[in-house]
Amino acid sequence: MTPTYVRGLLCTVNDGITSSNLDFMTHRAWDGYLCYNKQSDYSIINKLNNFSYEIIGCLSDSAVRDKEILIHGEIYGNFIPIIDKIISSNTVNELKSNIQELYRLDGSYCMVVRGKLGTICCRDPLGCKPLYIGKKDNSISISTQKSILLDSNFQVEDFIPGTAMILENDTLINSRNLSDPKNYSNYDADILLNLLRTSISSRIGSKKNIGISFSGGIDSSILIAIANEFTEIKAFNVRMKDSHDFENAKKLANLLGIDLIEIEPNKDNIPDDIPNIISLAEITRPMDVSIALGFYYVAKTAKEHNTSTLFVGQLADELFGGYARYIRTLSEESPQFVTDMMNSDVHQAYTKNFERDEKITSPFVDLFVPYASLPIVNFALNCPIEYKIDVANDVRKLILRSVAKKLKLPDEIIYQTKKAIHFSSGIDKVVKKALKNN
Repeated sequence: MTPTYVRGLLCTVNDGITSSNLDFMTHRAWDGYLCYNKQSDYSIINKLNNFSYEIIGCLSDSAVRDKEILIHGEIYGNFIPIIDKIISSNTVNELKSNIQELYRLDGSYCMVVRGKLGTICCRDPLGCKPLYIGKKDNSISISTQKSILLDSNFQVEDFIPGTAMILENDTLINSRNLSDPKNYSNYDADILLNLLRTSISSRIGSKKNIGISFSGGIDSSILIAIANEFTEIKAFNVRMKDSHDFENAKKLANLLGIDLIEIEPNKDNIPDDIPNIISLAEITRPMDVSIALGFYYVAKTAKEHNTSTLFVGQLADELFGGYARYIRTLSEESPQFVTDMMNSDVHQAYTKNFERDEKITSPFVDLFVPYASLPIVNFALNCPIEYKIDVANDVRKLILRSVAKKLKLPDEIIYQTKKAIHFSSGIDKVVKKALKNN
């Protein structure tokens, strides 16, 4: 049994998809659509003319294999026997036990499985790939694009990460647990470095080259240093002329000894790109639009350089205390208060970051977030806050800086102060002006 890997999903029970706009998933389906009818027969369709199929998968260049299992994303470890058990589960309790076993593995995915109990939908515990559920009368649908469901008048919510559902009878299985305590003897940089190496090498797999979105910060610099051990990398940096990153990223890339592919958007073209950004990423907040624009230009340029895989440093800030608000709050509140604040941000990262970033890059590349690895998240959520933040010296990401030292990164990278990418790139100012004028 070998799953079929897709780049997006639409699955519906009792019909209900009435949208006349058939373009919501086109940007995901690089090589057309894999469509299943109610008899479980499938066909490959280059252009989707209607939604009269029970399951639709967006294809890239991967082969169509087992028609009972569609996975958007990747699962790491020996997951095939677990999926076999999920398919053959005879009771809900048996299915729940098998789902819990699956969710202990690292991975970034959503999945549709046809089992004995019905059509089973899953989303990894971190929610790295977007997935939404819509309900209307007797119909239930799930989709990686929210707009399809909204346009068909469904009541739409996030498919909660770490849950599963049997669609035919609306049976919800909740298995999310990101911070199961581990018996670490200590929380030192060597342990974290090994976890990062495992995460990055797993996501690289047999890929001959990858792209990395490089801001010059410690998060992406660590990705570059480790990924360079396993494959060829191409580093991409997007910034406006005269912004903080315009010279800083080039200087730091030289210190790392990497060639940097620089992207300077035309300020006059950004207002014309914004409507497409809002539609693709399904966002409205100016900050989200600014961040999405940056990733959009990076992903588009990566494709132009024959790179179909993009690694980004998202979630490092939430895990290791990178935001200034953490250190401000820690000067006013208890360490436990700030720890809970950071943990909440990790649990909600799927709504704030992952969904937006994956959707905006999906026309061009497959997105990977190595910091969003279950072992790394588990380590970070159990790691004491004093390993992350030093209030007295106004230093954040302490343990990541120790990792950077072990990787022998330049001091200019290790000790620089973090700046949010939408500010440091200069894109934020252009977006705010464009949105204000419109």
